[in-house]
Amino acid sequence: MAETQQITPCPSGLTVHPIRLHPGVELKSTLMKYVKDNDLVAPFIMTCCGSLTKATLRLASHTPADGNNKIVSYEEHFEICSLVGTLSGGGGHLHIVLGREDGSTVSGHVVGDLVVFTTAEVVIGECRDAVFTRPFDEKTGFDELKVEKR
Repeated sequence: MAETQQITPCPSGLTVHPIRLHPGVELKSTLMKYVKDNDLVAPFIMTCCGSLTKATLRLASHTPADGNNKIVSYEEHFEICSLVGTLSGGGGHLHIVLGREDGSTVSGHVVGDLVVFTTAEVVIGECRDAVFTRPFDEKTGFDELKVEKR
């Protein structure tokens, strides 16, 4: 049986940042720049819809020992069906589900190169009473979310 974890509550108010990204813009780096330019310290994706022409994803089951062999780049027209995650640290932690022309999907951890086709309508939320950081976690081998009171 899996173990349980004690979680310290961090209830917070919310500020909402609705934005629209135009064709040809790289989505992830633009969101990270917005976060930095606006001094957001606990940002996360509330919703996103739009379309892409390119995406680079790390597929499931990747571990640091695997190297980069599970990173895949796609160049085709996609609908953004889901974008979730946090925008803290240098690169955030985003997962995406993309719809293909035939209705099938591809999904994974966003590495980059999310190039907007027609639009990306994004709503960023920020917890006003929290701070998100991403320290290295020796158990996972990745920088993982740490939530603290502001």
